[in-house]
This record gives sequence, C-alpha cells and structure tokens, in this order.
Amino acid sequence: MYQFVSVVGPDASEFLQGQLTQDVDRVTDTGILPAAWCNAKGRVYATMYIAAAPDGLILVMPANACAEVMQRLVMYRFRAKVELAVADDRWRAMALSDNAGYRCLEKRSLLPEPGATASCAALHIVRPLSASDFVEIYGHADALRDSGLRFDVLLDDDEWLAHRIRAGLATVDAHNREKFTPHMLNLDRVGAISFTKGCYTGQEIVARTENLGRSRRRLGYFKASAPGIEVGQKVSDAQRDIGDVVNVAGTDVLAVFPHEGNFGQLQAGGISLRRERLPYDL
Repeated sequence: MYQFVSVVGPDASEFLQGQLTQDVDRVTDTGILPAAWCNAKGRVYATMYIAAAPDGLILVMPANACAEVMQRLVMYRFRAKVELAVADDRWRAMALSDNAGYRCLEKRSLLPEPGATASCAALHIVRPLSASDFVEIYGHADALRDSGLRFDVLLDDDEWLAHRIRAGLATVDAHNREKFTPHMLNLDRVGAISFTKGCYTGQEIVARTENLGRSRRRLGYFKASAPGIEVGQKVSDAQRDIGDVVNVAGTDVLAVFPHEGNFGQLQAGGISLRRERLPYDL
C-alpha cells in the first residue's frame, strides 16, 4: 500500500521545501506531517507523509506512485546536494483500530490524541480525527523492535483505506493524479498545506485559491448502497454529472463535488450515494 523514499544530503530539507505543500522545517518539531506534491498547474500528483529519519527525511507515499514521483522530483534537483532513493525494506507501514493495540501504544506513551501524532526516533504514529477511530504507524523495523511494540491485529489494506475514507483523507496515486487541486481534496483542512512558507511547485495556484477564500468543489464522504463504484467514475444527480470519485473501499466513497447546492439523489456507476458527515468543517 505504501512505499518509503529516503531523502538525504545537506540540501534535503531545502529541496523538499521548494516542492511540497507542507512546511518541511516543521517536521523536526512534529516528527511526521501530511503533504502533497503538485504539478506546475497546482494539481496534486501524489499525497504523502513527510517524516524525520535518523539520516535525513522519509517520504511515505502510495506504492504505485513512488517510482514516477521519484523520477520527476529528480528533474527539479539541479545543483542541490540531495539524493532520493527507495528506502531499505525494513521500513514498515501498518494500521490498527483495536483496544489491545491502543493499550500497547499507551503503555509506551505513544498513543496520541485524535487528530495528533506521536514520534520516537524512527517511529511515527498518526491518529487521524475520525468517527471511525484508527491509528497509523510508520517506522523502521529497528525502532519498532526497540520500542517493544507488538500488535496481534492489524488492518488489511482495504480496511485501512476504508478508515482513511471515513476520516476524509484523500489518497492520490497513479489512478487519480493531476486531477484535483489541494483545496478540492480538503488538504487545507487536514493540515497538509502551509500558507506561510515560500514558493513551491504549483504554489501560485494554491495561494490564489486560498486568497479567494473559497473552493467551489470540495471532497465529500459518501456511503454507497452497494459495492462496485470505481475510482474515476462520475458522480451525478438525475440531470447531470457534478463530481468525480477519488477513493473507494467497499461502500465507503470519497468524491469531489460542489459542496454548496441542492442536488437530487446522487449516484455513481448506477449505485446510489448518501452523503455523510466529515470529521472536520469545510
């Protein structure tokens, strides 16, 4: 589901600061932060986390987006003293939602409050704000071993994606890249954009949207009446297409659509959709 990219060198932070939507300088304080990489037109190419590592920084991104993101990022390197490489295979990504797992984290003071993170060395825990409570863990095998953490029950990839959808966390990968701006995906609402840092690829478009004070289209969470909806399908009411499906896991759906307006019965691929509440305000 996820792959890790190591970013090292004297200019690693400065290089990523000019590429990602997040303020990379904050990573040293918080350990791990959400971010996105956009193209020059301000469309999201991939969503990710950026995290501190013992020898530099780590990007955690969808596995099917990793190779091309790395290839394209290198094109912006120029004279920067920075190296990007797939991190060693001992980095781990996992998620859990069971009480035993929470107790294990709590005993080691590594269970953050909802909407917060916790970090210890090369181990990062994210607890998104969600009615469907869950925890994401990203870390090196050595850090996991040294922490003494042991989990009996982990979410599989489909369960994990469903939890992220319910939390209103969009995943942009090879299947839906370069279609949506950060604001359309609510990245400004989940702390994945800095509006105080300097320029980065696509920043002009992102800043313009923020300065206008609104985005007509936003990410919404929907419950489908049956499985079968696919990423990229159109969301429509009885009269016209109004949105696009971003992520799907079973009957849990994220879609970008006009968040203001009155619509009839919504559907995608002939399957009806019921709009649900997000855990944050738009």
